[in-house]
Amino acid sequence: MISCTRIYDAEYYLVSATPEGHEAEDAASEPPRDEGRYRQDADPCNGAGRWIVLRPEPPAPLLLRPGVPNILDGLRPGAPVAPQVLRDLVAGCDPATGRLAARRRRPAADAPVPPSGGYDVQFSLPKSVSVLGLLGGMARPGLLAAIRAIHAQAISRALQWAFDLGLIASRSRGRRVPVQRVIGARFDHAASRAGDPQLHSHVVLSKTTIGRDGRLRQLDNYLVLTHAGAIAALARCEEVFLLRERLGLRTRPVGRSYEVIGVPEPLLELFSKRRAAIIARMSATGRSTAQDRRAAQFAAYGTRSMKQRGTLRDAQAAWEAEAADCGWSPRRLLQSVVQAQSMLCPPEVSTTAIAQATDLLRLCADHPPQSRAAADGLMAAFELLQHEAIGSEAVLDLVAACRQAPPMPEVLPHLRDPGHPEISEVMKPADSIASPEPDGETALPSLPASGL
Repeated sequence: MISCTRIYDAEYYLVSATPEGHEAEDAASEPPRDEGRYRQDADPCNGAGRWIVLRPEPPAPLLLRPGVPNILDGLRPGAPVAPQVLRDLVAGCDPATGRLAARRRRPAADAPVPPSGGYDVQFSLPKSVSVLGLLGGMARPGLLAAIRAIHAQAISRALQWAFDLGLIASRSRGRRVPVQRVIGARFDHAASRAGDPQLHSHVVLSKTTIGRDGRLRQLDNYLVLTHAGAIAALARCEEVFLLRERLGLRTRPVGRSYEVIGVPEPLLELFSKRRAAIIARMSATGRSTAQDRRAAQFAAYGTRSMKQRGTLRDAQAAWEAEAADCGWSPRRLLQSVVQAQSMLCPPEVSTTAIAQATDLLRLCADHPPQSRAAADGLMAAFELLQHEAIGSEAVLDLVAACRQAPPMPEVLPHLRDPGHPEISEVMKPADSIASPEPDGETALPSLPASGL
């Protein structure tokens, strides 16, 4: 699932990413501290932010017009977010000098809110993956960090594709203006507003960026919203592939998304209080979420509460107690997944799904990549391919082949052999309940060689 909303400052993300809600210090001036002691005393439920830099591949030199400040200088992908730098970027200021670098749209007279300074693009993992990582990870060291690393990689791949396709761009006088760089910050959260386990990430995209003409520009979210379904489906393609490649986990289709096979339904229902509240609000009006998506969105706004901040360790202890009341423990959850996965037949790639996706991609080739027709076709094709566990790389190879040679009778991607690990080894519970794993960026935890 993906959503894209305007933001007006970065305080919500910066405060929620620090222990006990205290203000974070600038990373450049933060004194060194005992990492082991810090992790033990204050393990935040919401992880610290990491920079995301979208740029052409291979990287090209940044071209600037004379007098234009280089607001992106010194920001490295994956590095911890410096709070004041993010504040300046969202405010449209040059982080080096603090001066206004890009003029944002002036607010109307007596406007209740200031002009928008960026966008929050939110990616959420399916409930079964969140429950498995946050609850099952208590009995399997490294599992939560591995799932978070998979989610982070899927987000990066999907956003980079959107940037390469020109979906993350500026707009001037009704025309799309490509950009050279886009800076963002990813904040990983572990709980929903209802306090249930829900792994999701907020990617804060600063509106202030540099166009290919060397001028400072303001991002426009129209194309991101138009292609949101395709971006989300491509991220799911990578997630399904990596879950099978690194953890040996098979998934099943559920609507437009997927769920991990073996996570018990009682646990999914127990930890879906947010969805239950929305459905109850909709039922009171005689409508369903499938019939009226707009009304469902208003119901979501009307039923959401303030997020509860705390440590991941405390949250996991509460979830463990809640699951125990229903007869489930982290160890029994892992055993359920192992048993269900071991009973599955060997996976086979469906040539029918690939052929149908190829036909859709050929039709997309007749339309501009940024058009709504292309967005619908790409989303439908990616949704067909996500359950084949071939990964975003093979999916995008197929897209490129269809755009370059649409008349070809058959175009199949080069499928990567993931060398699936043994699920029984990867998901085997530890001898004792482990402490929560620290947030992983891209490095994988130490697991058996047959696993990650």
